[in-house]
Amino acid sequence: MKLKLTLYSILAAAFMVGCASQSQSQAELAKQAKISKDAAIATALARVPNGTIKESEIEKEGGKLIWSFDVATPGTKDITEVNVDAMTGSIVAVSIEKAAPVAAPAKEPTQAELTKQAKITKQTAIATALKRVPNGTIKDSEIENEGGKLIWSFDVATPGTKDITEVNVDAMTGAIIAVSIEKAAPTTAPAKPQTEKPD
Repeated sequence: MKLKLTLYSILAAAFMVGCASQSQSQAELAKQAKISKDAAIATALARVPNGTIKESEIEKEGGKLIWSFDVATPGTKDITEVNVDAMTGSIVAVSIEKAAPVAAPAKEPTQAELTKQAKITKQTAIATALKRVPNGTIKDSEIENEGGKLIWSFDVATPGTKDITEVNVDAMTGAIIAVSIEKAAPTTAPAKPQTEKPD
């Protein structure tokens, strides 16, 4: 346990030193610059009119000391990165980071679209389902894509019972894929009133 605490303390101290040295290096680099940060910002904003500085840093890149600014562009989520030479004040590079497009949620196909894909018509599938449940009555039907397979699904009322038989028919081959019976919930008989016997 003590070893873990010591290790965490060392890591935390190293992190703090790393942060301090990073901010110190920014300060040291800024001292080396002939162009002030404010002057470099003015140059960057002249390149992106009405822009707003979102992030800035001074860094050495390819042996050159530069001010680097991320500028938010009005009317868009794109970010323009402007690099200004910290020794001359000239713009070194400008690049636009496009905002990632927001993907629209996948649209579920409609019953009509799925029906067009089916090789087996609804009427043919109904006939298949009713062969499985003789004298049955279709109560509900739909076509759906289930596990990559296009199926006709029918709820069939069973004569003489309140149970519902669900019959799934392959919409491409006409074969019955699955049959399941949904048992009707048992109805509870109303409680008989209790009569008290006189003493």
